[in-house]
Amino acid sequence: MPSYPLYPHPQTLSQELALAFFFGKKKDESNPQPGANGATPSDAPKPGEKPNSNSIVFDEGKASKFFQHAKTVQETGNYEYAMQLWLSGVRLHPNGVAGLESFFAATAQYLNDPASKKGPGKDIVKSVSGGNDVDKYLRSLLEWGMKPAEAFLSLKALESAASLGLREAGLWIGERSFALCLREKNDKRRKELLMKVAQAFVKIEAADRAVQAAEAALKADPSDGEVSAWVRDLAATATMTRGGYGNSGKEGGFRDNIRDATKQRQLEEGDRIVKTEETVDRLVSQAEDEFIKRPNDMPTIEVLAKRLLERSKPGDEQKAHDLYMQMYTQFSTFRFRELAGDIRIRQQARKVRELERMVEKASEGEKGLVHSMLQNEVDALLKLETAEFKARVAAYPTDLGKKYELGKRYYQAGNYDEAIALFQQSQIDAKMRVMSLTFLGRSFLKINYFDEAVHTLRGALTAGDMPAEMNLELQYDLMISLVEQGKAAKNAEAIREADKIASSIAMKQFNYRDVRQKRDEIKKVLAEMV
Repeated sequence: MPSYPLYPHPQTLSQELALAFFFGKKKDESNPQPGANGATPSDAPKPGEKPNSNSIVFDEGKASKFFQHAKTVQETGNYEYAMQLWLSGVRLHPNGVAGLESFFAATAQYLNDPASKKGPGKDIVKSVSGGNDVDKYLRSLLEWGMKPAEAFLSLKALESAASLGLREAGLWIGERSFALCLREKNDKRRKELLMKVAQAFVKIEAADRAVQAAEAALKADPSDGEVSAWVRDLAATATMTRGGYGNSGKEGGFRDNIRDATKQRQLEEGDRIVKTEETVDRLVSQAEDEFIKRPNDMPTIEVLAKRLLERSKPGDEQKAHDLYMQMYTQFSTFRFRELAGDIRIRQQARKVRELERMVEKASEGEKGLVHSMLQNEVDALLKLETAEFKARVAAYPTDLGKKYELGKRYYQAGNYDEAIALFQQSQIDAKMRVMSLTFLGRSFLKINYFDEAVHTLRGALTAGDMPAEMNLELQYDLMISLVEQGKAAKNAEAIREADKIASSIAMKQFNYRDVRQKRDEIKKVLAEMV
């Protein structure tokens, strides 16, 4: 991107200059950057020339061999060497997403190994210690992989990808970096990081994503007029680019965007939220045709699975599941294993809902049998979800959201010790703090750790804003915990506090659960104690 000021005012930019600012100068065909078309950078050796220390050679075929070897090594549990092999493959095919995903899956497993506390070994560090731009890119991936929750490191990887012109890899990294930067608590810091994300998206000509990042930065500081103007101009430029208006004076011009009417219709139909049955069938047929042509192409397989799930005719879900498992096996990318698991969970949840409807409609003589069948399916769903989230936590050990979800399943199954350990970790995430503390307090109560339950539930009530209904639930849980604490320690003060909470709940919602009955019980305990 040209070295203009960070936020040039839109009034100072003509349409032509705005396009140049937001998308850079037209690439010199004689000096291509590595991109989606597989072009090589300017320092790549000529055919037959021996590479020097600064040379970069891209070869997707050789990259695949590294990936296959990496997958085999990873399956043996040698995660560090697998990481090195994945990076070696990425070096040869830096714009590919499959290698990236697999590298980060390997790092997640490595970080879950006690051996990772020593940090990456000298061999893998040496393998990315060169001075060319691809080495810097690989080094940024390794640094981020070792600390996957660090927004700044993800941004370094994104900026490195953008500087190489890696559009597909940049989009993959950018989506994750954007999400990490959004978590930054300090408004000033969050704004700074998000603006850098936006600029990186501009470099890889992802204008729509750049607008999203810039708008998020503006939310952190709505008073910044320069950022506001920059966002407006960027949004306008993105619109022009989508429409092809910037090329209207050139040969072909705007008509280039609509010349292929069939392709245009496919894109429009694919993006449409509400699709007719005929449209969905046509999209599935098109995706199947593409799959026949490119049976090993990840994006093609993903599109076919997505179209099958949209159509949901008998057998479509199973086909989509099999496709996701095929990609998981072929590319060693856990995301596809996760998507396949989601399908199994959805199928089991559907069985539960069907039996719930059957219970409602069953006669008195049938209700017992149907209810027993329902309970079996509910238990099967919980068992399935527990197994799925356990696998996801193993694959993504730093993802606190997945730990929270697994903790909930352990709680529901009565495995309170395991649940407590997970909620203690997930409470670190501000978005899940209230609910994590709520389930943590309930878990302590279940194992008769009354002091810990009271302390934790008090913390949940002050952890952040929450809906009124959730506040009542927490007060109710605290009331129960105080009663148990008071009875165990013969502490009348705890019982009195529980009585006050019961009274407060009754005044807010008189028929809330069994609060009237609980209040009578509390008064009886208090009378016996004093």
